[in-house]
Amino acid sequence: MKKTLLLQTALVAAAGMMLADVANAQTKAQPLAITLGGFWTQFVKFQDKDIPAGQPNQHSVGTASDAEVYFNIRGVLDDGTVIGGQIQLEAATYGDQIDERYMFIERADIGRIEIGSTDRVHGKMLYFAPTVLPGHSTTVHSEYSSAQGNGGTPLMWFANNNHDTEGLNIYTASNRYFGSKVGKGLQLGFSYTPDGCQDFSSASGNNPGCGPGFGGTANNGQLSKQYSVAANYLETLGPVDVALYGSWNTVHLEGTLGAGVTDRRQDGWQVGAQFAYNVGDGSAIQFGGGYSNEDVGRDATGEGLGVIKDREAYSVGLRYLTNGAAPGSVGIGVEYYNREDTRTLGAGKNELDYYQLGLTYQLATGVLSFAGVGVSDLDVPGSANDIKQTFGVVGIGLTF
Repeated sequence: MKKTLLLQTALVAAAGMMLADVANAQTKAQPLAITLGGFWTQFVKFQDKDIPAGQPNQHSVGTASDAEVYFNIRGVLDDGTVIGGQIQLEAATYGDQIDERYMFIERADIGRIEIGSTDRVHGKMLYFAPTVLPGHSTTVHSEYSSAQGNGGTPLMWFANNNHDTEGLNIYTASNRYFGSKVGKGLQLGFSYTPDGCQDFSSASGNNPGCGPGFGGTANNGQLSKQYSVAANYLETLGPVDVALYGSWNTVHLEGTLGAGVTDRRQDGWQVGAQFAYNVGDGSAIQFGGGYSNEDVGRDATGEGLGVIKDREAYSVGLRYLTNGAAPGSVGIGVEYYNREDTRTLGAGKNELDYYQLGLTYQLATGVLSFAGVGVSDLDVPGSANDIKQTFGVVGIGLTF
């Protein structure tokens, strides 16, 4: 799930569904073959942070990295059907050493099916603010950012989801409606996750190990029976590229939750858009953002004072890119994120404001350098719990 790369096309896609396979399925049979890919991001980070009382002090300088190696499997059957899969290996010791692993089957004229451990459709089809600072985007997932006090860079993804868990994704072909060209038009997606387990590992939290049998139905706090639907629409209108997105997600929370609450669902919906005005000579102005509304603690009566119940968030971003992903291309942009978490029993709200300015320079094909500054301001009930941080970062990212 950790996608920290900056995709520098005119429209910045926020996820890794391999639409190239859908669009370019060949009719000539090809045996299964494997290729390697992946990413590696390394950076130095700096911070000036207000530490709440009772919390340990932190260093003002640090280093961080995020890296994965992808094993891509692909073959073509006699009738043009493409079959394959992907295994994502963490490039450092990690709780789940294999991040994602799934198989797929697809036809250019019908669509694609994925089964296995991977992100759900609302994480692969979304369009929000353009990424202005690699590893710190509010659209592209990363857990190694310089932002502290809010779980890393705030993200416009559903808080309650089963990414990286065993499930099923189904997509329609992206060019079957409105007479659009390949890769354009309306695409629909559907996901189903029966249980919140990932693999045979002992990963904790909402993604425990699956084991050899069927999962239990009353694992306290585990997310299961998740259904997600998503849609995006891509089109080119003269010099403007347009990407629209919307999704709805519902997930069951297992276990006894207090005050007789033993069964509940948590729902959410979100919309987003991204636009790119192609100035000429490879230059583009990118603008985008989105809104998310999620029922984080549905039927939360009796869960105690101050439990987060509802979450609203929105993001907006603007970026100028001189020449896409070509060597020598320069990008500069700003991004803003706001989130409000309503607490139960009249305990007020948590509010997070997040700003960042990012500068990128494409050193060579697959080699991107970057630098940026940001501010993270978390306001929670009681001034002693507020967290404010100003940070800076300098780094380099490799894609291969």
